[in-house]
Amino acid sequence: MRLRGRRLTMVLTVVLIVVVGGGASAAWALGKTRPGSMPDGYAAGPSGDESVTVSAAAGLHPRAGEVRQTLQTYFDAINRRDFPAWHTVVGPEQSANQTFEDWSHAYSTTVDSNLVIADIADDPLRVRTMFTSEQSAEFAPKRLPATCINWDLTYLLTDQDGVLKLSGIDPSTQSMTACR
Repeated sequence: MRLRGRRLTMVLTVVLIVVVGGGASAAWALGKTRPGSMPDGYAAGPSGDESVTVSAAAGLHPRAGEVRQTLQTYFDAINRRDFPAWHTVVGPEQSANQTFEDWSHAYSTTVDSNLVIADIADDPLRVRTMFTSEQSAEFAPKRLPATCINWDLTYLLTDQDGVLKLSGIDPSTQSMTACR
């Protein structure tokens, strides 16, 4: 059966709508999950500063101080190889499969610096965080075996027994690049 005239035009129109609609949906999804812009004054890369700072935008959130303290404890624990301190700020979903030995080995060479909370959103509590990690390449992610990585990721936080804890990382907004 050959398509001609109106029928051909109709079929081609439907195909065009499907292709354009699919492309628009993909572009929307990519734009939705791509990390946003850098906070004012933030320059990626390692630094000697291991303190967690809060961007102006994130500082407007009512829980900004509590979130900053939770992340400061988390990163201090990694930088100081303090498993018990780390364990106090992560939820059971993060700590369930982590023994002291495994955790200590995985973070044995890690130093996190240049830490900034870029944004905080609710429902669930999501904290976009940017930082630089330096580690031996063998401890870097398999898909980016670099000794220095700039991270832009979103932590998920929950209240557990009256304490704010890291309960996971949103994989759809995770970005990492090797330092230059």
